Amino acid sequence: MKTAPNLVLAIITGFVVIVAILAAIFASRDMAPDWPDDSPEATVQAYVQAVIDQDYAQAITHLDPSMECTPEDLAQSYYPQDTAMSLLKAHIGPDEATVSVEFGSYSEAFTDPFIGQEQFELIPDDTGGWLITGTPWPIYSCAGTL
Repeated sequence: MKTAPNLVLAIITGFVVIVAILAAIFASRDMAPDWPDDSPEATVQAYVQAVIDQDYAQAITHLDPSMECTPEDLAQSYYPQDTAMSLLKAHIGPDEATVSVEFGSYSEAFTDPFIGQEQFELIPDDTGGWLITGTPWPIYSCAGTL
């Protein structure tokens, strides 16, 4: 009769070991690549992170000033709060760059996850960095461009 408790203990121990291994694998993954600060990829990453953090004043610093976007434009936009971004590809030229990303949101357990792709257009700025131009996620138009 001692085999049943031992079997249950073995199953529970095996389950705990598997969960611990999975947790270690996911914890050791670097989820945010470290691009050079003056790269188009880093500009898009910093912009998206500022938007998700609702630091709209910081997000606006990554946009082309000629777009005349304001923090209020971003505050009126909608995006899921658990938005995650993955870089798909980047095309970088001397006078322009395009960064393609995929957005995902997985917060709703009983609905399909939101997954969408966006392209960010960038132009070089005066400091050797890049500025986002065009119609960037999630605002698509600013009061200054109407």
